[in-house]
Amino acid sequence: MKKHNKVGRVLFFIGTFLSAFGIAFEIIKDAPEPFSAFSMPLIIIGVILLIASNFYNGSKDK
Repeated sequence: MKKHNKVGRVLFFIGTFLSAFGIAFEIIKDAPEPFSAFSMPLIIIGVILLIASNFYNGSKDK
């Protein structure tokens, strides 16, 4: 994470949390129906943000 700038770090952490919540809602069997319906979109959005965070690298001069 040291090679990323602030935007890349923020995208990485938001993507990680969204993916974790999506996986948790998928695993929990007692979750209400609206939460289990949002599990797959949360996982997909989280993965997209994790991939997008790789494009925000810091400057090479440091």
